[in-house]
Amino acid sequence: MNTNPIYLLSSVVIIYLAWHLLHQVFFHKDFCRPLNRIVEYFFYRLSGFLFLGALSYWVALHWLNFSPAEVGIGFTLGPVGKKWVLIAAIALPALMLWIGPQKENLWQNPKIRAKHWTWSLVILNTLSWIIYLFAYEFFFRGFLLFPCIAEFGLGWAIAINVVLYTLAHADQGRSMMIGAVIFSIVLSLISYYSGNFYAAFLIHVINACSNDWISLYYHPEMRVKGIV
Repeated sequence: MNTNPIYLLSSVVIIYLAWHLLHQVFFHKDFCRPLNRIVEYFFYRLSGFLFLGALSYWVALHWLNFSPAEVGIGFTLGPVGKKWVLIAAIALPALMLWIGPQKENLWQNPKIRAKHWTWSLVILNTLSWIIYLFAYEFFFRGFLLFPCIAEFGLGWAIAINVVLYTLAHADQGRSMMIGAVIFSIVLSLISYYSGNFYAAFLIHVINACSNDWISLYYHPEMRVKGIV
């Protein structure tokens, strides 16, 4: 791996800002934002897959000349990954059962604010989370983390990951930024000891989907019924 780290970090910042600004152009808070936010969040997640996933993968392999393994691509969990995914599958839904019914959570979740959900919308919402989070975790815990580990060592790589990941949540309030710090450290360590970003992806999916499902269940103004 002979890539200049400036090129890597610049690529990370440029790709993320380009995606974020694209979203702001179409869905600025004072312009073109429907109340139920269905179109907005599907656009957000699918464009996230294209920018954070497909584009960053292309940049990693064809511009920065990394191999797939050097950017944390691998679809095996190993003992460490299996253990933490199992812990997450038990602990995170339990945590969301406590957080989910709270007013502060229901003001923001589920992100899609439709009052009348069909099961088709529930399934599509879940699939969009999975697609988006696959790209999101590749971007932060693959494309960013593993080359930084090779260049700077584990400690500095996690510090860089924490800073950039927390800044990505800067517009979501103090509590989300604190959560981002913790989440970044934990998922970075799990990715390092697993050898890839796959476990981090699964854990993030469990967190996001359990929060959405539980929030939807407890939201006083939202109901699920019908097939389509």
